[in-house]
Amino acid sequence: MSRLKFLIRMFLLGTFILFAKGVYADTILGDLLKEKGIALKVDATMDFYDKYVWRGFLLDKDAVMQPSITFSANGFEGGFWGNWDLHNKDSMSSDETDGWIGYNFDLAFINEALKMVNLSVGHTWYGFPEAHSHTVETYWGVSLDTFLSPYIKWYRDYGNDSTGGGADGSYFAFGIGHALDLVKKYDITLDLGFELGINHEAFIDGTGGYTLTTAGVNVPLTEKIIVSPKMAYSIPFADLADANDGNQSEEFYGGVSLAYGF
Repeated sequence: MSRLKFLIRMFLLGTFILFAKGVYADTILGDLLKEKGIALKVDATMDFYDKYVWRGFLLDKDAVMQPSITFSANGFEGGFWGNWDLHNKDSMSSDETDGWIGYNFDLAFINEALKMVNLSVGHTWYGFPEAHSHTVETYWGVSLDTFLSPYIKWYRDYGNDSTGGGADGSYFAFGIGHALDLVKKYDITLDLGFELGINHEAFIDGTGGYTLTTAGVNVPLTEKIIVSPKMAYSIPFADLADANDGNQSEEFYGGVSLAYGF
């Protein structure tokens, strides 16, 4: 990616984040939301990785930047996520612009003991400008607010030729995670995660999957800014790793995440 293109993207991202912050804090809309008891939360992240790996697929061997911004209020959430090359040394075109909307809620309305059970449902739009294609996906999830924070998610991609592309298949993700205190005084933690993903005919012909092991250190720089060095190891299996189908291999990658909330 050219330096000019990079600077333009950074400028647009910074402008969008500042606009979002203004909407939240310094405008009539922000005041109206507060009067209505709507606690709007805005989070922005900027991640940098030495490659782009998604659900067991290597989508780019080049270093990438992945900005995102999320708006959430009263259980609803939505936002935008992107992937951009930092340079182009391979033939892969991984530029991506996604948007999503969802709703999260717990089951305390049934019984207070079920407050630990969280459900989520939503929809994601994936855009691939360099490939001139896009796809669409719904998702459902269940997670438990307890030790290891276990979760199950089902992603159903229903994109096909009529929508400009897509997988027309399903992903099932099962995962756990835990944060260990490294320096409790400064809220520095070691975050560990493990996910098992099952792919059924989503960009492959058969059924395969991957395991993903992640580790990161969260270091709060201020009350609102967190920096997190991260690393991950993805291992594909079955049809996802089959040379005649998914043809994916093991990938070790890492980077750093910058998070800002307001």
